[in-house]
Amino acid sequence: MKRPLLLFSLMSVAMLSEASAQEARSKPQVPSAGADAHAKDRTAIRDTLASLAKAFEARDAKKLAAHWTSEGEHQTVRGETVRGRDALEQGFGEFFAVTPEVVAEVRSESLRFLSKDSAIDEGVVTIRKGSTAPATRARYRALLVREDDRWRLAILGESPEDGVSIGDLGWLIGEWKSTSGGGADIRTTYTWDANQKFIHVQFAIKEGDRALSGKQVIGVDPATGAIHSWTFEANGGIGEADWSRDGDHWVLAAAATLPDGGTLVQTNILTRVNADTFTWQSTERTLDDNELPDLAPVKVTRIKSEK
Repeated sequence: MKRPLLLFSLMSVAMLSEASAQEARSKPQVPSAGADAHAKDRTAIRDTLASLAKAFEARDAKKLAAHWTSEGEHQTVRGETVRGRDALEQGFGEFFAVTPEVVAEVRSESLRFLSKDSAIDEGVVTIRKGSTAPATRARYRALLVREDDRWRLAILGESPEDGVSIGDLGWLIGEWKSTSGGGADIRTTYTWDANQKFIHVQFAIKEGDRALSGKQVIGVDPATGAIHSWTFEANGGIGEADWSRDGDHWVLAAAATLPDGGTLVQTNILTRVNADTFTWQSTERTLDDNELPDLAPVKVTRIKSEK
């Protein structure tokens, strides 16, 4: 009687995948031959952006504004423009006064140099107000200049991002574990591919004296432009799912073919609780057109590395 484990494994795989969204545009451009002169500057600019995000999370308006030139500009996603370091400090201070907790991530996608002392960086910035609030995202374009041996922002412009991005799922990278209501132990590892266009998933499920393993690829289907996942079990079962997003919920319309030719169809709901926890539930389940009961939500937690 292998089917119960197979049923659980296929639904758990859909659970244990938080997928790529709108095609992850591209990794920072690889310097061409002769561009190695900018290697140190590339690192310095990446450090500047990381420092910017750190100051934002620390809610330190003064330190955050110091990342701009004295007359630098911030063009917000709402279309407002704030000019000058003093005005920036005041604006950030007012924002932090009513925002007790913020998390920021700056994801650079391309960096090019206009001269030895100026560069343009483009990418996506993600802001979360509180650990459970829905994330907001925007495209950014930054003009950086070298000033007093330090790279600073001359202009940082933000604009609304259309659709979703693979970066929306970056928080999943790492190892996770969960235990099903039936006692099955599930371990899953999420990793980026080389170009960060897909997330690769390795999973192992153990239930009593039985075990199952397999892999999954999550990415954007270029034929539809939508998030899609492809699942392959070591024993021959395969599955696919279309992903759609509703705030911090991902809804997966999943279908799988079991090794014996049976068909499993279900709707899976993945909900992010915080950076280290999410829940998953399988509903609207049918096996060979026979209805199955919904499954209770399963809690999935991050396995933190020992330092």
